[in-house]
Amino acid sequence: MMKNAIAALFGLIATAAALPVLAYVGTADLGTVDIDPLAPFNQNVTRTLSPDTLYTLHGLYYVEPGVTLTIPAGTIIQGVPAATLIVKPGATIMAEGTWDKPIIFTSSEAPGNRLSGDWGGVVILGNARVNQPNPIIEGGIVAEGTYGGTDDDDNSGVFKYVRIEYPGYRFALNNEINGLTLGGVGRGTEIHHVQVSYADDDSYECFGGTVNLHHLVAFGGTDDDFDTDFGYRGKVQFAFALRDPNQWDPTGESNGFESDNDSAGSSAWPQTFPVYSNVTSVGPMYVQDPLPVGHRYQHAGLLRKNSRISIFNSAIAGFPRGLSVRENSIVKAKEDTLRFVNNEVTGDYTGFAPNNIHDVPRWAGIGTWFIGHANLDTIPRSYTSVGLGASQLLNAPDGVPQAGSVLIGTADWADSYLADPFFQQVSYRGAFDPALPMSRQWTAWWSNFDPQNTDYALPASPVNDTPALRATLGNQPNPFNPSTTIKFSVPKTGRAALEVFDLRGRKVASLVDGELAAGDHSLQFSGEGLPSGTYFYRLSGDGYEVTEKMQLVK
Repeated sequence: MMKNAIAALFGLIATAAALPVLAYVGTADLGTVDIDPLAPFNQNVTRTLSPDTLYTLHGLYYVEPGVTLTIPAGTIIQGVPAATLIVKPGATIMAEGTWDKPIIFTSSEAPGNRLSGDWGGVVILGNARVNQPNPIIEGGIVAEGTYGGTDDDDNSGVFKYVRIEYPGYRFALNNEINGLTLGGVGRGTEIHHVQVSYADDDSYECFGGTVNLHHLVAFGGTDDDFDTDFGYRGKVQFAFALRDPNQWDPTGESNGFESDNDSAGSSAWPQTFPVYSNVTSVGPMYVQDPLPVGHRYQHAGLLRKNSRISIFNSAIAGFPRGLSVRENSIVKAKEDTLRFVNNEVTGDYTGFAPNNIHDVPRWAGIGTWFIGHANLDTIPRSYTSVGLGASQLLNAPDGVPQAGSVLIGTADWADSYLADPFFQQVSYRGAFDPALPMSRQWTAWWSNFDPQNTDYALPASPVNDTPALRATLGNQPNPFNPSTTIKFSVPKTGRAALEVFDLRGRKVASLVDGELAAGDHSLQFSGEGLPSGTYFYRLSGDGYEVTEKMQLVK
């Protein structure tokens, strides 16, 4: 085992079978321990992790009020069964990844063996208002999982450029942790560029609070992509959801959106009132049609229990059914406080009523309401009618609208719900700019649509248990024309070289050749005067070498 390279995120507790485990924090040998895997650990002092350490998270790890957990860019944290990170109200998390060095929470299982629910997930709790007295966050977190208060501007820190893979540990039937759970989180918190992959429950669930979210990816979850409850009132823009047709919730319904006000559907205040815009939700039928026998996929959106969730400028293509508006949310829709405007929705289910993909048994007038707000018909529509790209490729999705797509140039920002300066008023509907290829969209570089086969193990130490030197290298945009930004880091001060080669191995540029300080660096590379094609660039120094490729397209 590599000292300074592999560590437990706290003390250390054993796996679910309570097997003895030997681990290090820094260079301190913690010895062999044998502890209940659900035993909590309470972080009572400010702590900063290291990107050069592969951490293993065990049990319920609570960050206590008044202290900060800092997770630098590039840090990798593996979770064992039931392991969960919980940031309490009044605590702060500073998880600041970057586009070239995201922070990764993932399964501790080896590539090829990972499953939804391998570990718990990430829970952030704050002091913003919720509409329930003394709520306990769902997912097996008791006693220490309370949240909510009176400060809608509460700040729980920063959580950006982060991947959360294979979360959703099932403590009991219908009692799982979501990928990213937000309870009473205030609008002073910064959360964006987050990808949740293969959660064994909802990818994202917000219980009350006011935090605004943008640039989210929900990939391969079993339950809902975006779930809101208990008076959540934030705004969300630029979200991409992609479903795996072989992943669904065996105990419930698997929907795109789900939203409730509270469990009784009463007028508890504040009311659930999220506003979404520019969502591309790719349902399972876009990937596989017909769906597997016994699947539990249902609605593009399940809106109920007095929620007034509102969605604009979005595309939800590939769920079998359209919308199900239920209970007091029907009243909200009729009074126009729940709004569903300028969206594309597809479905092929004909069991409700002829020529209607929506849940007519629960609201006979839903077809008329939908047509009046969405400006399109309710008849069964093929998912291909929206004109998305090759999103059926799970490990290489393309959600960019194709030429002629109904999403291009048709965004509408006239609604008063969209007047907030949070929203970026783009010309297109859905999450992606039709003028850019997928390789240059906001998902580029930091996201990962093949987490099953990604090896997160650090390289073995070559000599005397000394950690191997790691250098990082990447460029954005890629492909590029005519220039791109190359970002790189070197592990120690000394002579370094950064060179560019063509496919024949001929050097076409020398960007760095000399002394370089340890740390992060960036520079511009211009392809002026070079022909279109693939180029390799190599960073090398004393004890390290890394090569990447980029493509110049003119």
